[in-house]
Amino acid sequence: QWIPIKHGTDAALVAAIAHVLISEDKVDQDFLDRYCVGYDRKTLPASAPENGSYKDYIMGTGPDGIEKTPEWAQPITGIPADVILKLAREIGDAKRIYITQGWGLQRSANGEQACKAIMMLSLLRGQVGLQGGGTGAREGNHSYPFQRFPKVPNPISASIPMFLWTDAIFRGTEMTDLTDGIKGVQKLQNNIKFIWNYAGNCLINQH
Repeated sequence: QWIPIKHGTDAALVAAIAHVLISEDKVDQDFLDRYCVGYDRKTLPASAPENGSYKDYIMGTGPDGIEKTPEWAQPITGIPADVILKLAREIGDAKRIYITQGWGLQRSANGEQACKAIMMLSLLRGQVGLQGGGTGAREGNHSYPFQRFPKVPNPISASIPMFLWTDAIFRGTEMTDLTDGIKGVQKLQNNIKFIWNYAGNCLINQH
């Protein structure tokens, strides 16, 4: 079943699913106790804030005081609460469940949080390392050695964040380590005048 969701609200959906899993005792507590840090107060590091565990956040006993129920997630995600409940129970009742995510999820302002949220579903169900399970991250891959251009000495130490290349064209001389995260120097000396983009797609769809 395809369940459409409002863009950028995946973490809210996961939180509601987690609420059902925890409330209905469908989490793998032994796995969480043995392999995870910070799921509940038993494994919360001493340096962490009080009531700062994942379980506290989901169940509304954390700092925000909001219980992440399917009803809470419905207006955020656009998914009816009963659909979220059904999905959560399917995840909770499955002996083996493979959870994965696409490559585009993290390419938004809060994308890394959504990626980490989805991986929590595999941890809650103890599916990591099991045949037919998984980590909840993207699919695995393999590296194959191949011939590439030889490396040559680079006398330039300055580098910029990938997503700021357009800024470096128009206001490069205004960019500093403090304002724009420039590395290697405190301030750029020139605007970008030429770009050599080899075997990369950051100029098109990852900006």
